[in-house]
Amino acid sequence: LRQEDVAGPWHEWFSDEEITKHLGGREFPNTMEKQQAFYEAAVNSCTDVVLAVVDKATDKHIGVVSLRKIDWVHRHADIAVVIGNKEFWKSGTSGLEAYTLAIKTAFQRLNLENLIGGYLAGYKSVEKLMELLQFREVGRYKGLCAIDGKREDVVVVQLCRDDWLKRSGGKPGKKAG
Repeated sequence: LRQEDVAGPWHEWFSDEEITKHLGGREFPNTMEKQQAFYEAAVNSCTDVVLAVVDKATDKHIGVVSLRKIDWVHRHADIAVVIGNKEFWKSGTSGLEAYTLAIKTAFQRLNLENLIGGYLAGYKSVEKLMELLQFREVGRYKGLCAIDGKREDVVVVQLCRDDWLKRSGGKPGKKAG
């Protein structure tokens, strides 16, 4: 992330009900000041890595990927991706590529062993993405979030480094998706 990202549309994504609806627990509405505080905390954190997702063709900031609550002793982190620019939702490839690169970074550069994620049950596009990336469901929080007046389960998923390496042919340098 760069300081100039704070002044761009980044903060607006987290005030957009369509984007935040399925994030669960996100403060709404967001402001540029809150985004600045988040940026400063992320840049100075020893346990969070937050990166911009950028469209290569236009150099446009379209989303964020995070590896947060990194436990350097037990070598695990929470992983999340938000594609905030809705123009990039149609193809679905931006989220896939962002997750793929974040997983590779977590396992190869940061030497983590486990990644933990979550999504709202019934959010089919994310469910399919987690299956494609071979995250395993490890549990559910029943009725944890209220979406449109209805209680929704949160599905907790995990990806282990060993499983990821097996999928990539046991070669850490080989691209794995």
